[in-house]
Amino acid sequence: MSTDDVVRRIAEEVLRRLGQTTAGAAAPPHAAGASATAGIEGRNALVLLTGGDRRLDEALAQVGRIAEKARSVTVVLSPTAQKRIGLPGVRRTAPGANVVTDGAPEALLENVDAVFLPNLSLNAAAKVGGLIPDSLVCITAVRALFLEIPVVAAKDSLFPDGISPEQVPAGVRSRVERRLEDLAALGVTLVDVDRLSETPVARTPDLPLPPVTSQRPQRLSGQSGSAEGALSSSKGALSAPSVSSCSDCDGCGHCVEKKPQAVGALVSSGADRIGAAVGATPGSGDLARYIDHTLLKPDATEPEVRKLCEEARKHTFASVCVNPSWVGLCAKLLAGSPVKVCTVIGFPLGATTPTAKAVETRDAIANGAAEIDMVINVGALKSGDDDLVCRDIEGVVQAARGAAIVKVILETALLAREEKIKACLLAKRAGADFVKTSTGFSSGGATVEDIALMRETVGPAMGVKASGGIRDTATAAAMVAAGATRIGASASVAIVTGQKTGGKGY
Repeated sequence: MSTDDVVRRIAEEVLRRLGQTTAGAAAPPHAAGASATAGIEGRNALVLLTGGDRRLDEALAQVGRIAEKARSVTVVLSPTAQKRIGLPGVRRTAPGANVVTDGAPEALLENVDAVFLPNLSLNAAAKVGGLIPDSLVCITAVRALFLEIPVVAAKDSLFPDGISPEQVPAGVRSRVERRLEDLAALGVTLVDVDRLSETPVARTPDLPLPPVTSQRPQRLSGQSGSAEGALSSSKGALSAPSVSSCSDCDGCGHCVEKKPQAVGALVSSGADRIGAAVGATPGSGDLARYIDHTLLKPDATEPEVRKLCEEARKHTFASVCVNPSWVGLCAKLLAGSPVKVCTVIGFPLGATTPTAKAVETRDAIANGAAEIDMVINVGALKSGDDDLVCRDIEGVVQAARGAAIVKVILETALLAREEKIKACLLAKRAGADFVKTSTGFSSGGATVEDIALMRETVGPAMGVKASGGIRDTATAAAMVAAGATRIGASASVAIVTGQKTGGKGY
């Protein structure tokens, strides 16, 4: 691929994100003039899976039927759905769907013609009906309503599995029915779950915005507690109010200093950046969920691996990242915890064959790995053999399909700017979940400039991992601010506790 081709593809991606169409391309079906009652056949669907467990088998069957009919389908799993259904279950039901657990709502809704909620939980129904966007699923559903994208939800999943509506006290039952009324008033189409895929997708009615009742001056984007404020910032950015104490605040609940848990929920739901007023001091412990706690040195011992897992449990890191031989032990030590087991493939040179990397991936997953960090074939990339690079990544993605996410290590210190852009685009084309800077074993590690470039290239819906040379809180925070959604570091404890450390800081 030539530099001109790379630039052209980036330009097309930018135009797509801006909602424009290239010459000769058709406008999306939900644009002005589209049929208000057309079905999902040949159109783009977004499926949001929540925690509802009533008629769950039928809900999954409907996901499969939607995937069969639609031109393209993206399925988003809430944290509860990840535990109750799991990525493998969804991918078995809808093998052609793009299945994700995170991303920016505005990116997920690009060119979407209808949004479906096959297993709408009572919790999600209350929040969407009340325009309370405090999770990825709710933010996305509420944003779809604001954008007049049709939203279709199963109405028979609000009662827990095993409890029929007739068994529920009248007072409780009426409150549940009120939740359905709230959704219907917002334009949500409510049907029995077994009719979901057959339902015409009609446009939602125009909704008047509520009047501003506060006597205080109108606040800037992201500072309001309303859905409008939470959804109005671009690229998932959200700004915290500039206040000196909670008593001075209108009660937005989105302050990085006073309400760190609320802000953390917004980040995990798709916000790429969080803005804060001058002087705000968010706790460094908030960085823990971004971090892959890493031990990849060749002479690592079992006591060191056990200590790694103990620290990961204590600080609730995103994962531990270890060499493949330690995956089985880590999986046992971390069973029952939210900490994932990550391992490396083709490490550290990336020069093994696609077949070897695929076999290595399957072995790692069989031993308990939930995340795969593979090293790109750097030599092939620099030789211009894009086909080999893409097949190399695709082999690992296919081997991991339904069982683990895949991060592609670019080894950015060895690449020119154009090669970094090309590597990101190839990883995205091959279906990887993340792009990652470095192995930590080459001539350089992560830089803020590289993270910003990678984020700009892959867009908001793909993960970016910064690794190599990250040894302190300030550096880790700078990487997150530049667009990183994951940090790879061996100095993880020092980062979250604010301590200083030496060493490479993989």
